[in-house]
Amino acid sequence: MKFTKPAIDKIDCTDKTKPTFFWDERTPGFGVKVTPKNNKSYIFQGRIGLQNRRIKIGDIDTWKLDDARKYAQELAIMCHKGIDPLIERKKSLEINKEVLKQEKRKNIKFKDVWQEYLKARKPNWSPRSYQDHLELSRGGLDLNNNIYTTQPIHQLFEFKLSELTADLFCDWLDHNDYRPTTSSRSYRLVRAFLNWCEESDEYESLIPSKSYNSKKVKDKVPPPRAKNDCLMKQHLKQWFAEVNKLPSRKISIFLICSLITGCRKEELLSLKWKDIDFRWKAVKVKDKIEATGRQIPLTIFVESLLLELKKNSDSEFVFSSEKSECGYIVNPYDSLERICKVLNIHLTPHGLRRSYRTLAIWAHINEGSLAQIAGHKPSALVERHYIVRPMDMLRETLQEYENWILNCVEDGVN
Repeated sequence: MKFTKPAIDKIDCTDKTKPTFFWDERTPGFGVKVTPKNNKSYIFQGRIGLQNRRIKIGDIDTWKLDDARKYAQELAIMCHKGIDPLIERKKSLEINKEVLKQEKRKNIKFKDVWQEYLKARKPNWSPRSYQDHLELSRGGLDLNNNIYTTQPIHQLFEFKLSELTADLFCDWLDHNDYRPTTSSRSYRLVRAFLNWCEESDEYESLIPSKSYNSKKVKDKVPPPRAKNDCLMKQHLKQWFAEVNKLPSRKISIFLICSLITGCRKEELLSLKWKDIDFRWKAVKVKDKIEATGRQIPLTIFVESLLLELKKNSDSEFVFSSEKSECGYIVNPYDSLERICKVLNIHLTPHGLRRSYRTLAIWAHINEGSLAQIAGHKPSALVERHYIVRPMDMLRETLQEYENWILNCVEDGVN
């Protein structure tokens, strides 16, 4: 058949159950396929060795006849050379697909991957650590239309991962009005996030080399400073008075228990009622180092405070919170800051743990017992391998410390 556009428009499928093929007398292997529904497309059919190859070129309404014929001739030449057109087409599609994928990857923004990162890593973090990631990446309006001051990490949200050069990070660290500790903390969180990206198959090699880990960026990061916030003996009476004025009794009790037991913030806040043995006066807390946790003694005053909370508790957590996703309080900072302003001092929850060890020096309490209660690793060979203090011995030591604290509060000694 001599192919012309009018002739092709006139042909119909001669079989209502299967396609009909028409072949061009001018170009070998070039044809038109007509389906029973009268859909028409240009095709090419040739041989590679002993195998037939039939390839669809395209619909007649999409392709011009001359273009389709020319393409069929190119396919015929490939077949004569022993090159399989189907394999070559598949290779081209894969290459195009990879190119499109790489182009799409290059346009991925920091904020999109950051949300994925938070979701993926949340099970591995403590509630406070997760909260730090949220707070340092806030800015503008949230889903509840709350307005937040733009935080350091939020400033990176609109940048593509492929744009995060060393110069950009230097500029980010140079031009912000945040406290050095906030800038340093933000950088460490961003560095951990980008390390995670580099280990991900989906995002690896997107971040420019010698970027966030380069020396010139690290030189811009404010160095961490050793903290020395601690309650002094003369603070105790007024500190207790202000703690007991707090509107949240749970936070009041948490702060007092932190000072007396020396526990880490997360160890106390995540405490469950099932972990407290009121009969044998012992509490099992999660330990930062030991996966099995550790036991600490329950002193008289601390026990009375916990029983006070237990009377009205309907949660498994001692320091429960209905507003928190994890079920317990994660942010006691505002309350402690309020007390610090009244006393004109600086103190953090970890500073209460530091106060526990410092004030105990005044009370002449055994150092080894205090370290074991607080979950500090023994530093001496004898402590590590030869001294085993039973719970009743630890309770006696901690009770002595608690009594000294309460006497200071009652007497108001200076």
